[in-house]
Amino acid sequence: MAATKNDIEATHVVKEYLPGFADFSHFIASDYSLSIYRKFATLGARNLLYLQAELQLLETRLHDLDEADQLVIELSDVAEEKQKVERGARSWEDLEQQAEDGDEQQAEKLKIIYKIRKLMQEYEEALLRRNEVLRLEKPEKSPFNAFKAWFRRDPPVLWGSGFRLLHYEEDMIALGTQDEPDRMSALLHQCLGYRLRVERETPRSWGPMYYYPVERVAFIVGLMSIIVSAALLVGAIMALHFVKPMGIRLGLVGVFTTLFAASLTLLTHARRIEVYGATAAYAAVLVVFISVNN
Repeated sequence: MAATKNDIEATHVVKEYLPGFADFSHFIASDYSLSIYRKFATLGARNLLYLQAELQLLETRLHDLDEADQLVIELSDVAEEKQKVERGARSWEDLEQQAEDGDEQQAEKLKIIYKIRKLMQEYEEALLRRNEVLRLEKPEKSPFNAFKAWFRRDPPVLWGSGFRLLHYEEDMIALGTQDEPDRMSALLHQCLGYRLRVERETPRSWGPMYYYPVERVAFIVGLMSIIVSAALLVGAIMALHFVKPMGIRLGLVGVFTTLFAASLTLLTHARRIEVYGATAAYAAVLVVFISVNN
């Protein structure tokens, strides 16, 4: 995770990069959490609407040609003409042959079919790609603030159209997304992130920067989870062992079960159903202990 800190002096300096896109690309590549780009939500929707409209137009034209052929089959008094149109409607080979023989209507139908085939592929691929883009999450607050602070330096990093990159901050997405941090990880990052920092070699023009490894925070939170879980289980068993009145015992079961559920929510990414399941199992252990030692 990357962030900026004004009171940290960069101890390692590397060569400067070519200002502009070259320098910007090196900055983004310096940490995966800085892979932040425009989603182009409006343009993406507009592109799909254009493709959709083109397909709808071709669909209408093909439908009109089908209706014209249907009228010939139903109303024509010329048996040969009716058979020809019906063969073209039922047989792909006849449709191609009639188009090659100069039948303008069948040639037009074949042309529309080929256009639909190509455009449908483009439309479906665009839909699937857009669906993948929409699944990407917004950048996390800390790296996005570092990204914005670096980009808005004076003089501007990019000129021309590139200067408008952050004009639509709500339209930004992060490629290097990670799992949403649990509450304890977020708290440790906010309070101890500075002490967990790892300095890297960066150009002097980037300004003072530091990085902190997510693995360290995850290790600390994991260790805390083990200690808290063990303490809640052992503490509950010891309390239930020394307390004899059943009413107080049941009250202790409720208290420790609540604390266990709270610790799961605070220290892990467990979903609600997983919290319910683990809490029920924990309570069941305590109830069994009471039954055995009653």
